[in-house]
Amino acid sequence: MRAPAVPMRQPPRVRRRAPRTLEETLVQVGIVPRSHVRGTHGLLYRWFAAEATPLAIGNVTASAVLLTLALTMTALGMKAAVALNVAATIYVVLNDSLPYLGIGLLIAAALKAIHAYYAYKARMWTRVVGFALALALLAGGVWIEVMLGYADFVPGMFKPALAIASGKAAADIGRFNAALFSYFEPALFGGLALLLFLKQSKTGVLKASPQNRKRMALAGIVLSLCTIAVSAHASWRHYTGADLRDGMHFAIGGDVTGKVAPTYGPLFAPGVACHVSSLYGWRNDPITPGRAEKHQGVDLAVREGTPVHAMADGRILMAEGDAGLGNFTALAVDGPAGSPTIVNGHMSRLAVRAGDVVHRGDIIGYAGSTGRSTGPHVHLQLCSGAHVRHGGFVCGASSNPYENWPTLAALAQMSCVDGPAVF
Repeated sequence: MRAPAVPMRQPPRVRRRAPRTLEETLVQVGIVPRSHVRGTHGLLYRWFAAEATPLAIGNVTASAVLLTLALTMTALGMKAAVALNVAATIYVVLNDSLPYLGIGLLIAAALKAIHAYYAYKARMWTRVVGFALALALLAGGVWIEVMLGYADFVPGMFKPALAIASGKAAADIGRFNAALFSYFEPALFGGLALLLFLKQSKTGVLKASPQNRKRMALAGIVLSLCTIAVSAHASWRHYTGADLRDGMHFAIGGDVTGKVAPTYGPLFAPGVACHVSSLYGWRNDPITPGRAEKHQGVDLAVREGTPVHAMADGRILMAEGDAGLGNFTALAVDGPAGSPTIVNGHMSRLAVRAGDVVHRGDIIGYAGSTGRSTGPHVHLQLCSGAHVRHGGFVCGASSNPYENWPTLAALAQMSCVDGPAVF
């Protein structure tokens, strides 16, 4: 006897949405498990949410490196860097990396904006936060590049925009950059340390974290708090002007002196008493109170009439009087292409003329206080690509010694016993 047929109910057909991303396609065909699908959060959120022992090791290492770099903003850290002959390297690496940091922020801003725009599965507030972060990254990148452009540190970058700015606008932005740049390094180190502090605090309070991970998190918390404290201290010193009074501008080490010694010699005879009276960079105009000016070299105060010696072999490109530099000489140094021109100004009288060939140690003039000067001293400046045009001296493509600042600091150290060992 045949059993009666039982009708089977067909399950309803579910219309699946066509995959819109490669990740969804891999999930649909079973290559990637559904539980492994990433959300729409950015890298910063994922870093903060992730927990793993290798990540904890990386975080505590980053905290230690950050604290080491932040210590160069203190007098003790600078002296230690000079003693270890690494100060110049730290300075060059940090400053040479700034243009790339600005470019990196611009690229990150573009990627974050694209991510926020296409994050269709994210909540509205998440996308708003993403766009806000993109704007912040954009503002930071633009400011770094514009600031460096005004400093002639990145020739060609943003120059068209800077060229059309009026003189007043350029001066205003220059003063703004000078005021803000003092807080840039403390803010950068302090901000990164705060992120690491928050991340490692989360790792430390999680009950599921193993003990070794919690210990690493605790060490990272201590290091991050120290970095935040150092950054706050450096910002306070900048705000109160303590760094300017103590002559702490840059971390430049004595190891550079050995590199330039074969080519250069001191500006004065051995044993001559002198001291650095003004460093490179923005300062209050010593003649016009309340006006900021950008000092393009280092001033070495010395007794009036002290013989000034040629610091290298070369040819005198120009030797005459100037309203600002007073009696000055421009010595084109003999050497490979790109060798700088040494400018010495404010001399009482000159002992050479344009076209003279001089050797290191020859007397080229005598210290004085001519031009815009408040006392006897010699202005020391390095120029790249200097030349004479229409009877006037042109310092060149970059009158700013950022790129050859270690050499300038070393030359000042050669000339004065108490020269700028630490800037």
